Amino acid sequence: MLNIIQNPPFVLAWVTGDASAAKDALSKFTWRSPIVVVKVVDSVLRGVAQVVFVNNPLSGSLILLGLFLSDFRCGSGALLCSLSAITVAKVMGIPNSIIEAGLTNFNAVLVGTVIPALYPVFFHQPLSLPVWGYMIVSSVFSVCVLGGLGRILDAHTLPAFTLPFNLVTFMAFVSMREAGYEIEPLNVNQTHEYPVDPTWNQQVWLGTLLSAGQVWGVESVWCSTLVMVAVFISSPLLTLLTYTGATVATFTALVVSSAPYTLVEAGVWGYNGFLSAGAITFFMVPTPRTLLLAVINAFFTTFIHSSLSPIFASVQLPVLTIPFCLSSLIFLSLAMSVGPASLRVSSPSFPERHLVLYAQKLSNEKKTQEIATTVPEISRL
Repeated sequence: MLNIIQNPPFVLAWVTGDASAAKDALSKFTWRSPIVVVKVVDSVLRGVAQVVFVNNPLSGSLILLGLFLSDFRCGSGALLCSLSAITVAKVMGIPNSIIEAGLTNFNAVLVGTVIPALYPVFFHQPLSLPVWGYMIVSSVFSVCVLGGLGRILDAHTLPAFTLPFNLVTFMAFVSMREAGYEIEPLNVNQTHEYPVDPTWNQQVWLGTLLSAGQVWGVESVWCSTLVMVAVFISSPLLTLLTYTGATVATFTALVVSSAPYTLVEAGVWGYNGFLSAGAITFFMVPTPRTLLLAVINAFFTTFIHSSLSPIFASVQLPVLTIPFCLSSLIFLSLAMSVGPASLRVSSPSFPERHLVLYAQKLSNEKKTQEIATTVPEISRL
């Protein structure tokens, strides 16, 4: 079993884990070869999946399909902004290995899906052509911000997560508001009644699933289901922990928020927990201690979400993934400080492989120690 994870059979190597066979096949071609279109497509799809710590083009294909099925604008935005980011990354001379893994464009993917989803809500009008221009510019800036933040955080062995996406999206929202894009909402005098629904618990459980799609700003059962399948293809363990994080966050939201629980049922309170649990599981070797920290991180993230929501609402901005970023930076630092330094994954791929490599490392160290203790005993004889 361990050998299958580390060296998967031919077919599995193309579709599971980080699709190492596809990566190795494309690495033989340069960006100036005729195969460049395939390399770009691979980078786009990996970037779509990298949002949830998955480096797999098949997973990205499923997620992108879910985006198009739920909202064509979000799917189109993901493609447009991702291509813009890849182009800028090449111009800036960012290493090809980073571009090919989708790490330069996953923030742009979020820009391309979240702005189309939230613009009508915050600006009270349909998406217009100039807004697409703001999205492209924000995608370009996300690459620059990632380069700068990454350099700063690398000194502390911390990733930038989706901080670039948050920064450039806030910038875009404020800039569009200052440019006069916002219109007054229609005043409709309507009395809303929120009767006690005996099936509310079923709706809340549905919210745990919808959290997966809400990572991209989409409320869709189809998209959320495809996201879960996409993550499972790469890593069943990551699927379990991300969904656990979403569940913990969703039910914690029932305590830290007040009725009506429409946002809880829509998955809005769960997506930060989804990401928070996934971050610890992905960047640390998944031992029992780190998995416990992953769940606690999802719990803590919800409290940050609750405390930031009124602050951001007062300036008419969404919290986006700020709770996830803040909480995960704290807990990832904690995870690195309370355990061996070797638990921090230096070259992330997928959790199962991280665990296998760590187990092999411990086994080799044990053998080395046994040899070291045996040699003096033999010499005394």
